[in-house]
Amino acid sequence: MTTSPTAAPGALTTVTTVTREEIRPITSVTVDGTTHRLGQQRDFRRHPALSAFLPETGRPSFAWVRLRDGEELAVHQHPTSSMILVCRGTVRLLGDTERSLAEGDVVCVPPGCLHGFRTDPGEEFHGLSVQFAGAGLYEDERAPRVSFGTAAAPGGDSRDQETLAGLERLNGALAERHTRNSLFGLLRGGRLRDDPQMRARFVAALYVWSCHFQRMLHARQAVCVDPALQDEYETHLRDEYGHDRLLRDHYRVTAEVDDPILEAACTWFVAQMYQLDEAQKVVLVHMVVETSGHLFGAAAADIHGPDAGEDDFFALHAVADDDHRRIGRHRLADLPPSEFPRLRAICRQAWDQIDLIHERIADWTLEGR
Repeated sequence: MTTSPTAAPGALTTVTTVTREEIRPITSVTVDGTTHRLGQQRDFRRHPALSAFLPETGRPSFAWVRLRDGEELAVHQHPTSSMILVCRGTVRLLGDTERSLAEGDVVCVPPGCLHGFRTDPGEEFHGLSVQFAGAGLYEDERAPRVSFGTAAAPGGDSRDQETLAGLERLNGALAERHTRNSLFGLLRGGRLRDDPQMRARFVAALYVWSCHFQRMLHARQAVCVDPALQDEYETHLRDEYGHDRLLRDHYRVTAEVDDPILEAACTWFVAQMYQLDEAQKVVLVHMVVETSGHLFGAAAADIHGPDAGEDDFFALHAVADDDHRRIGRHRLADLPPSEFPRLRAICRQAWDQIDLIHERIADWTLEGR
């Protein structure tokens, strides 16, 4: 590998090559206390030069994968689209679709679809795994974005796939994971309370998400055709209306935040209001976003110390969002079992996106440290 001696740390300034062997491999991950064999997986972002070269906008992820001599990657699913290119050898596709694959074949896996791979004894498979948004599936091997077996929820069983109780358990598990992201770590550390400059950057980045949250609620109200839900949504909109201005005015937000990843992740939630059905919107807005808001509001409630009153933005969300989480839940209770797998898929996607928003807010906050 060749780089310029005057380059900034990690930056590439000339044509660079990286051999497959230079990318650190992993062969297994532990999910919910169970270790799962991967064969061999080499995520490009585990190599510093490749990680620096790959763009953050759009956040594509690439990994070399290998199975050989009867190895199997067990049936699993993940919350983001994935493409697998067979580069050499043969392998058996398992899960929702089963067939033999050979060199040059391409597998497209939508979010939430069950799939796995197995080689025959004496056979070998080399492939390239590609994701188009978010972190790589095993980029952080301590917290892989994958669920093995037929249950999508940590700690669940296969029956959870088709019940509201199972969806609730999945949402709870993902909410617990959410509280371990870098923004919650920043809130727990006390630095925002003690550093006014850092706090100002935090509030400016949060204001971007707050504005998009308002747009999401207005968009949902505009396209809703269910009279019962229209009334519930209108009440929710009245409760939330103007909270973006409350944040801006109370904390004197003047800084412009230029972060295309944060902007794209926030816009995703608005766009879903024009694409999803009402049951999916209930999951996205109330099970995911409002749960996140409740947890976030409680964690952030004391960052402004004695200056924060009862009408403080963070205190309001710690209390109000707890009630808002229940809106529309009756609509889900009446659904047939066949509807719940797709609701689980949007639940996972939405938590991934809100996690990304939190990560970008934390990154923006820390850039000025």
